[in-house]
Amino acid sequence: MDWTIRSGRAELGLQLGAAMEQFWPLEDPQEGVRWFERLFEAEESRRVSADIRGHALRAYGSSASLGGEPALAERLWGESLACFEELGDEHGRAVILHRLGIAAMMRGDLGRAKELVEASDEIHTRNAETWGRAQTVGTLGAIARETGDGTRARGLIEQSADLARDAGVPWWRAGMLAELAQLLLAEGRVDEGEALAHESLAIADELRDRSGRIFGVGLLACVAAERREYERAGRLWGATEGESAWAPLGGWERHRDACYARIQQAANAEFEVGLSSGRELELEVAVEEAMRGSLRDRAAGGRIGKTS
Repeated sequence: MDWTIRSGRAELGLQLGAAMEQFWPLEDPQEGVRWFERLFEAEESRRVSADIRGHALRAYGSSASLGGEPALAERLWGESLACFEELGDEHGRAVILHRLGIAAMMRGDLGRAKELVEASDEIHTRNAETWGRAQTVGTLGAIARETGDGTRARGLIEQSADLARDAGVPWWRAGMLAELAQLLLAEGRVDEGEALAHESLAIADELRDRSGRIFGVGLLACVAAERREYERAGRLWGATEGESAWAPLGGWERHRDACYARIQQAANAEFEVGLSSGRELELEVAVEEAMRGSLRDRAAGGRIGKTS
């Protein structure tokens, strides 16, 4: 990437950046933002084709969105949409309409979000694009969640997880399982929520998905609090306390406050001891500890906690 900038090959750099669209969200979205900033500052980037520019702007927006810069992402996706409309690229339009729908949802314009995502879903459905539908169906589920329709939200997000599995996109499936876990925990269905949180975290850990690992550890801290495992709850929460992570539909950043409210109910001396030690944990160690506390492990050890 650095060589493309130094040697005046920004066009190739933009193509490489677009090709890594699914890489940076897993590792470090801000790294993607930094590279694209440099690439688009290059004089040559102003002369690239609409096709290369459209894909690069879309990927740049992905990194910006998952890196916590939603306003920048929405602007970039708007520019990308203009490129795909110029090209008459229906698939490109569908992808960006969905991204813009997520952006509208994030800023609270649920009506506009639903309109954009449904337009994207119509194109993906007509073209039998399973991966595209996994995304649109999941986002429609998130919109239902935000409007308070938990039953519809669960059904759509579960369908999205299944579509992502069929499409072979495990990082999206992990995000949907985490969203389902959060919904179930909010309803007091602790066993079911814990099982899905573990499944989500296992996938995220295998992929080295930083956002997914933070989300999973945070959810399992909530589970520990529900089960009155106070020191464990504090330790896992402490490991995520200073972390930010935007998963596919907002993920941990969107649910942190609700989780924290539940965690606060467990705050006692044991919790504070765990919290203090958890703040020193590396994420990888926290994931290992979170994964060791599964329902199966508790059953094997004869431990019975608070259940739903």
